[in-house]
Amino acid sequence: MNAIIFGQNKVHKRKSASDNASDLRVIGAGLPRTGTSSLKAALEILGFGPCHHMTELFDKPEQSILFARALDGYEIDFRELLKGYGSSVDAPTALFYKEIHQAYPKAKVILTVRDNSEKWLESFKNSIGPVGLDIFFYIATYLIRRFRLQCIVVRKIMQKWMTEYGQIGPHIHELYNARVIQENKQDELLVFNVKQGWPPLCRFLNVPIPEDIPFPNVNDTKYVQERILVARRVGWCTWACLIAVIAVFIYFFISFMKL
Repeated sequence: MNAIIFGQNKVHKRKSASDNASDLRVIGAGLPRTGTSSLKAALEILGFGPCHHMTELFDKPEQSILFARALDGYEIDFRELLKGYGSSVDAPTALFYKEIHQAYPKAKVILTVRDNSEKWLESFKNSIGPVGLDIFFYIATYLIRRFRLQCIVVRKIMQKWMTEYGQIGPHIHELYNARVIQENKQDELLVFNVKQGWPPLCRFLNVPIPEDIPFPNVNDTKYVQERILVARRVGWCTWACLIAVIAVFIYFFISFMKL
């Protein structure tokens, strides 16, 4: 089922039980849809993997439960939650970058940004937006536990944004980035547009630029859209099967009672 819904994608390959890092060394503070998938791929090429990304929640629904609790204001152990990862990017970890940095004080912080806020909003609405904004998508996938839990996390993230910044709009990208920049010393934070490629990233992380390896350019919007469409279809088929089973049960129950 998981392979059918989420497909196979090298960039979004999830961490396995045997794939462990000794410590978290890089924390991505950038919002979703700011090149986080490209940064994830780049960090893993540079040896800072495995990298935690929102896609990890697909295979590890227990993480969704913990992040949902964190979004509700409960304290969680980020060292335990992120054990085995060498880096983290994207939501939900980006929203807790300060707490994660307290747990891993030696880790370096990277803020990924888009060219402008309008492009960020467009990318957001065209990809992961329906997971948190479309109530019918939530209903459709409700019977699939791992996706129901991730929907809950995404909806809580958006509720947090709306509480802090008002309605969903381009201003979230502007205000969020400004806050992260204000919260960190200039020499301790890399504000990074993935279009800049290897040089600023490698310089910040004190590692050599990979030879003959282009910087990853991962435009996963189409991939996300396809997975959301498949999940919606699988969800409605699951509901149809459940309703059919209930209808058959009622039919035989009524027939039995008439005997």
